[in-house]
Amino acid sequence: MEINFVKFFRLFGSILFLFLGIILGIVLLLVALRFLMSGLNYIPWLTYAYMSVMLLVPATLFITVFGIFSVRTKMHPSKPIRIFSFGIFFIAIVGWSYILIKDFIFFFKEGYGDINKYDSFNLLFLVISVGVIFLMGVIQALAMPAEKDWLEKRQSIDQ
Repeated sequence: MEINFVKFFRLFGSILFLFLGIILGIVLLLVALRFLMSGLNYIPWLTYAYMSVMLLVPATLFITVFGIFSVRTKMHPSKPIRIFSFGIFFIAIVGWSYILIKDFIFFFKEGYGDINKYDSFNLLFLVISVGVIFLMGVIQALAMPAEKDWLEKRQSIDQ
């Protein structure tokens, strides 16, 4: 009976220290981020590095997503849907590239540290991009040939 109590106590202690360690790790991470963000005012090149990364995130994310979808579109069986999809994806990639270049030019000319001034974080543009991804997925899925259900597959195997 005593052996089980020792195992239980050791397991409880391990779980407790794991929980406390996770909370301590989160607190230390937040403190480190606070010091890093307060250091942005004193180290000018750190502000440029931080804002450059912030400006790259949405554009690279959406350019990558549209690029992956355009590569997958090559295998779509319907030619009109392929042409339409390539056109939409090309327009989206060119649009995001334009916005990225425009934002970087604006940042290096004006140097604002507030993301509200940049078009990459324009809510309307972000919503349209996500909507285009969703809409193109639905259009391509609806244009696919109907898939056989299990009964049709079994009947074709039996024949």
